[in-house]
Amino acid sequence: MIRRLALWFCFALPAGVWAQQPGDLAEVPVSRAVAARSKIYFAMDTRALLEGYQANPRIVRPLVDAVVMAATGKPTIAAAWASLAKPGDTVGIKVAAAPGSMGGTHPEVVRAVAQGLQSAGIPPARIIVWDRNRDDLAAAGFSEHDPDFRLAWIDPTTGYDRQATLTAPVLGRLIWGDSKFGEKKGARLVDVLLNGDQLSSTSYFASVLSRRVTKVVNLPSLCDSYMCGLNGALANMTLWNVDNWRRFIREPNFGNPYLAEIYADPTIHDKVVLTVMDGLALQLAGGPFPNPNFTRQNYTIFASKDPVAIDATAIRLIDEYRRANKLPPIAPVAGHVETAASMGLGNSAEDAIDQVRVGSGSGGGFGSER
Repeated sequence: MIRRLALWFCFALPAGVWAQQPGDLAEVPVSRAVAARSKIYFAMDTRALLEGYQANPRIVRPLVDAVVMAATGKPTIAAAWASLAKPGDTVGIKVAAAPGSMGGTHPEVVRAVAQGLQSAGIPPARIIVWDRNRDDLAAAGFSEHDPDFRLAWIDPTTGYDRQATLTAPVLGRLIWGDSKFGEKKGARLVDVLLNGDQLSSTSYFASVLSRRVTKVVNLPSLCDSYMCGLNGALANMTLWNVDNWRRFIREPNFGNPYLAEIYADPTIHDKVVLTVMDGLALQLAGGPFPNPNFTRQNYTIFASKDPVAIDATAIRLIDEYRRANKLPPIAPVAGHVETAASMGLGNSAEDAIDQVRVGSGSGGGFGSER
C-alpha cells in the first residue's frame, strides 16, 4: 500500500515494514462507491486525421464538443465545461506527449478542450497544459506560445513538491530527473549511496498538479506501454506526475497495484473532473514512445467520468489490433486497471460499461480497422 504524507516522513524500512509517525494521513481508501454502470461516449469521423497523422481542427473540435456535452449531459459546450470548472479555477490539461506527434495527444484536441473551457469563462492564463518532459511536448507539436493555454513541464530540480509525498515499501534508484537525486546531506539511512546507487522509498508529486491546478482534464492517448501495459488514463496521471517512478513498474507486477493506489490519492482523484482520450490514432506496440510501424488511424475521441472504464475499453481495443497482428495481449500486463476497479475507482467489466456514440461524423464504429 502507498501512504500519502503531507509534512511527516516515514523512515524507510525493508519492504512490507512501515514506521508510523504522528500526523500520518490515512491510508489510501481501498473501496469507494461506484456506479453500477459506466458510460463511455465516443465520436468519430474519418476526416479527423490529415496526412502524416496531423489532426484536422475543423473536424476535431465538433468531436470533442460532442463527447464533452454527452458526458456532462449539457446542451451547450459552455454549459458542459461550466458544470466541471468555474472561472476562478486553474484548470490543468494533462497530455500524453511521450508517444510523439502520431501516437500521442494531438495539440488540436487540446485546443478544442481549451477553447471549450474559455467558452465557460476560464481565461487562457488559467489553463495549463503539461507533461513531464519539455522535449516530449515540443516533439508532439506543442508550442510555448499557443494563445489558448499556458504550457508547462516538470523541472527536475524545482518541479516536485516536497510537501506532497507518497511512500511505498519498494526502493528505487534515484537518477537525474528525480527531485532528491544527488542530495547526500541529511539523507536517511536507506537513502545513502549503496554500491554507488542512491536509493529511496519516497516519491513526490509534481508541483503543477499539487499546487498550481485546482481541476484537471485528463487527456491521454490510445497507446500501449511496455512499462504497464497501457499508457492510458490511470498511467497518464500517475507515472508521469511523480518522481522515483521506475520502482513502481518493475516485473512481475508492472505497476500493479501501485498505479491504482497513486490515482486514488486525493491529489489526483479529487481534481480530475473528466477523462478525454485522444483516440484519433491507436498505437498497439512500442509505447509509450513513438513507433510509427505500429500506429493505426482510429479517428475517435472518447470521454467519460470513469477513467477505469476508459482504460478497460482501451485495453480491449488495443488487444483486438494486437491479435490481428499476431502480438501477445497487453491485458495481463495492465493489472492495475482491474485493481483500480476493485478499489471502487470505476468499472472494468465489459458488461458494466455502455459505449455510446454521439455526433454525426462519418465512419463505422471504432476499432473497425486493423
